[in-house]
Amino acid sequence: MATNSTTKNQTTENPARKLITYDLVIGILALFSLIILIPLIFGNVDTATKDVLNGLEISLCLVFLFDFFRSLRLAPNKWGYFLKGGGWLDLLGGIPFYAFAIFRVARLFRIVRQLRRMTGGDLRRIIVRRLAESTLLLTPVIALLLIFTDSWIVFEAEKGAPSANITTYPTAVWWAFVTITTVGYGDHYPITTLGRTGAVILMFFGLGIIGVLASYLSTAFSARHRRRKTKLAGENENDEDNDEDEGNDEEETTTNLEAELAAMKEELAALRKLFEEHYQTQ
Repeated sequence: MATNSTTKNQTTENPARKLITYDLVIGILALFSLIILIPLIFGNVDTATKDVLNGLEISLCLVFLFDFFRSLRLAPNKWGYFLKGGGWLDLLGGIPFYAFAIFRVARLFRIVRQLRRMTGGDLRRIIVRRLAESTLLLTPVIALLLIFTDSWIVFEAEKGAPSANITTYPTAVWWAFVTITTVGYGDHYPITTLGRTGAVILMFFGLGIIGVLASYLSTAFSARHRRRKTKLAGENENDEDNDEDEGNDEEETTTNLEAELAAMKEELAALRKLFEEHYQTQ
């Protein structure tokens, strides 16, 4: 009966316990990589735009290969993960060739299947449970999506406008990087309404990203300082306890010595009395 209950608890385990922020990030990047392939395969893009998208595609493939080797290292059964756990699909999906990109869908489906079994509260707990990890992983991913998506929108809005200076996608990506990092060189800027709207979005998100990272660093340093203070306080308490123990030991030793001296005095007095009685009888 107890065995059945344990089995039931294992089968009904909350999927949120198995899913972490890292898995969500990999799923987002897998979806993004599939979206990138649409203009590369089906779109009529110029050479400069294709070079940027190919560079981004290769970078994402390196991330997927890292994820494969990470999963393989963490798997308790290496062959089980590779053959039955979809490891071979993850490996093929990380190869930077368009023909193998379809295998990334398997990684995406695994995450979506787990997400469908979860509630909004479960997803929130995943992010909050490891807030530091969520901040470090989600912030760069959001910035990456914003840069390449917003730059594409601005490029499409600006390339046909008269007197526009953002006329190629690489230029738009450069402008997006400069804008979201709040540097603002001013060498390129949008002139259309849609392009300026995209610029405002990047500016606000850039400030938010910097604020989030600054808040994370401040919280991390504060937590580290608190842990150090707690450790030092614990060491001081241990030292005080040790001092008290040593003081108690010294008092106990002194008491024992005094008792022994008193016993020796009594024995000497008894011996002296015996000698006196002996000499008196002679």
